[in-house]
Amino acid sequence: MNSIRPAIAEEGGDNGALARSPDHSTIVTALLYPVNRILDIFDIFRINVGFGPGYGINVRATKVLQVGIESYSTVRVGLGKESGIWNPRYGIVYTESEPFTAGASMAYMGGRQRGAMEVGTTVHLGFVGAEAAIDLAEIADFFLGFVIIDFKKDDH
Repeated sequence: MNSIRPAIAEEGGDNGALARSPDHSTIVTALLYPVNRILDIFDIFRINVGFGPGYGINVRATKVLQVGIESYSTVRVGLGKESGIWNPRYGIVYTESEPFTAGASMAYMGGRQRGAMEVGTTVHLGFVGAEAAIDLAEIADFFLGFVIIDFKKDDH
């Protein structure tokens, strides 16, 4: 038995772990395929209600084609990408702050949490706000995912 142990350790790398089979990633991809398609659907939408002090309005046809003025710090409830405290990929309850930002098109400095191809609007008055948007790039990523193309590199 001891003569076999070093061969396994070398093949597996650190800590004597067994090597993965060459088709491991194919098996994992196949098993996670339906999960990734569902997660890609959630990537498409951003819809939430926010509670906290501030003001703002932003209308966007993409990151480059937007106009707005915003300043708020909120706790949001709803769908929001890459900012959740319960799940880092999707927010159900999450915080979002937008320091004073204003401008139009390329001069608009805010919205770092928004996708480059996101179409939508954000409105915040006093202590309540709302946001609704879809991300065109995520729609493409969803459909291309059916043929195992993941250009957003977000599949597991």
